[in-house]
Amino acid sequence: MKPLIGILGRSEESKTEMPLISIQEKERMAVIKSGGIPILILPPQTVEYRRSIPRELPKLTKEEKEIIDKQLRVVDGILLPGGDISYEYDRYVVSRAIEKDIPLLGICMGMQVMTFYNKQPNLKKIEKESSHFNRRKKYVHGTFIDTKSKLYEIVKQEKIEVNSIHRYEVQKDNQFKIAAVSADGVIEAIEYPKCRFCLGVQFHPELNIDTDVNSQKILEAFIEAALLYHNQHI
Repeated sequence: MKPLIGILGRSEESKTEMPLISIQEKERMAVIKSGGIPILILPPQTVEYRRSIPRELPKLTKEEKEIIDKQLRVVDGILLPGGDISYEYDRYVVSRAIEKDIPLLGICMGMQVMTFYNKQPNLKKIEKESSHFNRRKKYVHGTFIDTKSKLYEIVKQEKIEVNSIHRYEVQKDNQFKIAAVSADGVIEAIEYPKCRFCLGVQFHPELNIDTDVNSQKILEAFIEAALLYHNQHI
């Protein structure tokens, strides 16, 4: 039995007049290669997200939250992908995943959205952006891992090399354990200690899954947690 992994849809620009809600192929394939079955979690509001300012959108109604809840009842794990704009539905998915202890993996902006849980966002722009934003390099910098973290249990290394495509960093948050940092102090991974698997990484393991063992381990550990969740909720 393979677990169902819900990937949260992201609003995208389109070459046509039709706005898009989509996922990246690398995310879909990473789930498949790691032993999961990907499905798309769609936002519920009848708005054009990409053409709207997030803070000006109407709040999710009770009925719209129920639409999300019904989708989450189907999945065994949730992948929060990267992106450049987040919405209330992102934060609602995070809150429900944590409350229901659904395995959750946040990638890049997905990790940043996780820190919004129960509070306002606490992000800041990285001063030396070039040291954390480079689409061309497989490895951009080293990341130092807390030996008492879930991430260390997965990769079993105190330092790994990672890619990096982000302009903002999260600040220290007492709700989440800091699992890894870069040499210049940027938080590279967080964990919610009350959940069995609730991990956010600032890097992109899905991009390096074919060549990087640590990326493979992170995604496979996520799928294993989702399978365990499935077996416990049959």
